[in-house]
Amino acid sequence: MHKNLRHDRVLVVDLELTCWDGPPPEGERPEIIEIGLAEIDLKRDEIVRTASILTKPVDSQISAFCSDFTGITAEMIAADGIRFQDACHRLRKTYGASSKLWLGWGSDNELFDTEVRAKKAVDPSSHCYLDLCQVQEYVLAGGRRISLDEALEVMKLERAGTAHRAEGDAIDTARLFLAWRERFGLGYLPHEHFD
Repeated sequence: MHKNLRHDRVLVVDLELTCWDGPPPEGERPEIIEIGLAEIDLKRDEIVRTASILTKPVDSQISAFCSDFTGITAEMIAADGIRFQDACHRLRKTYGASSKLWLGWGSDNELFDTEVRAKKAVDPSSHCYLDLCQVQEYVLAGGRRISLDEALEVMKLERAGTAHRAEGDAIDTARLFLAWRERFGLGYLPHEHFD
């Protein structure tokens, strides 16, 4: 594990991208339009802050399908969206993203890395990522891949956030992670315990 990684906080990250009902139009590509965060304090086993950062696409348009699926409209992006590079700066400065383990449901880290390279942004990631979907698949579900909604149902958790909005999905992924910690007795152990 990264030697400068904090052991008391983790960031749950979820992304929403431009999408279409079928392949993208010529010249367009899936692009991050929302970064959702839920920061967990591992000492208290609670979510301590959440955020939704809307980002402006430059290589694609928000389709009607995308708006219906995510609830994100071109008007929302025009009003509140920032450049992806500025979102990366905010992740580093406001959320300390480079010093925290990132958690997610699926391979959002790969999508994020692709966007960092495509937009030549300063990378805010710690490059320490735990895919909770894989944990569910290989450790808890005997090799069967299930959705976040199914995993919440297994743990008898109702959705707290809006599905297909990055902040809502990050919150629900964080809640699932905390439920696993409680269920399996994985509460906080002070770092000194391992020295």
